[in-house]
Amino acid sequence: MSGPAPRSTDRDAFVPGELRPPVFPGDEAKWRKSDMEMVHVVFANDGSVRKISGCPEGLTPQAWFNFLSRNTRDRYESLSGGRGVFRFEPEEFARVAGEAAGSRA
Repeated sequence: MSGPAPRSTDRDAFVPGELRPPVFPGDEAKWRKSDMEMVHVVFANDGSVRKISGCPEGLTPQAWFNFLSRNTRDRYESLSGGRGVFRFEPEEFARVAGEAAGSRA
């Protein structure tokens, strides 16, 4: 009988103990700037949106998430625990929120 199996991570079952850093689209420093606008999302167990920040008046949380998902590129980062975050430059967030408000009219 052999000893215990080497420890591995859920990121790569073939390389024991190796952790890979998160992948950021574009420049990581840009994603980590403190002046970025962030839209936080909390999901229910069935995958629907339970809470989301920055939701324009008149849109449901799910509709706001769907709009952001369909109209932005490389802005979403999934987090653990059924959460995620969209990161925007301040002027870009204002533009996107304005488009969302105009799309429901």
